[in-house]
Amino acid sequence: MFNFEIELNRKRVLPVSPSGKKKVNLLLNCAKCGKEILDEASSFCAYCGNPFDSKPKGSDLLTGAGILAIIAATFSGAIGTIGIITYQSYISYLNSIGADTSLGTGFLLFGIFALISSIFGVAGGMLALARKRFKFSFLGILLVLASALFTFIVIERYQYGYVDVMVLSEISTVVFSLTSTIFVAKSKTEFN
Repeated sequence: MFNFEIELNRKRVLPVSPSGKKKVNLLLNCAKCGKEILDEASSFCAYCGNPFDSKPKGSDLLTGAGILAIIAATFSGAIGTIGIITYQSYISYLNSIGADTSLGTGFLLFGIFALISSIFGVAGGMLALARKRFKFSFLGILLVLASALFTFIVIERYQYGYVDVMVLSEISTVVFSLTSTIFVAKSKTEFN
């Protein structure tokens, strides 16, 4: 379909269309050795063998960080939902026996904070997967970690003794979000 013509002044092989017009061609150089690419259809440099269509490979740390952040945010959202539902049940129970309802405030506090941080955590995880907006991604994941630590503090402060399941899931949240935070920090240069 195309004839090839050697242009002597540039020592370059250029495709020529059947009408005789040359295609517009830019000078391309190999990224590795810097020599001029003679055949644009080639997948490798004729001098050093460097593949042209290869992209710089990033580490898989950001993929792992994004997935771990989304899992941690999901745990945080579940704990937040449990906290709010438990708050409503606890307040109803305390009202029915005429007791002080301020004891249920801890459930409301960590429930709301966990739900809000889970939204930012999912967004941070998605941005880490997309390798965009380092600061927002890092902050979203860090907020999930802060939420898990806040839940521990509230449970200790209000001395809720029957929340073993929440503590166990918060340990998972801390491990996942801390690992994700470290991965994102190590991969800062891969963000656009």
